[in-house]
Amino acid sequence: MTHTPVEESLFQIIRCYCQYAAREGDVETLSLEELKALLLDNVPRFMESLGRKEPYYVSELFRAADKNKDNQIGFEEFLLVLGRLLTHYHLLYRRQLCASYCTRHSLH
Repeated sequence: MTHTPVEESLFQIIRCYCQYAAREGDVETLSLEELKALLLDNVPRFMESLGRKEPYYVSELFRAADKNKDNQIGFEEFLLVLGRLLTHYHLLYRRQLCASYCTRHSLH
C-alpha cells in the first residue's frame, strides 16, 4: 500500500529533521544554526513569501520553541516551529484569497 501525499510529507519532515540534527553536536536536536540551514535550504520560497528570511525571524522562532531553554530544539519543539510557520503562511494565503476575491468582485 502506498502512502498518501500527506503521509509522505510527514515522513519527509522527519527525515529532514534527522538529517539536519545530525550535522553537529547532539544528533537528536537542532542548534540555531542547524534550524536556520534547515529552513533556508528546504523552504526558501516559503520563507521569502512570508518576508521572513531575516536572521531575527529564525532566531525568534527558535527562542519561542525552545521551551526548556537548553539552546537546542528537540523534535517536539521543532513541531512548534513548523506550526508557527504554517500559521503565518495560512494567514498570508487567506489574505491573498480575500484580496483576489475582492478584486474580482470590485469590492475594494
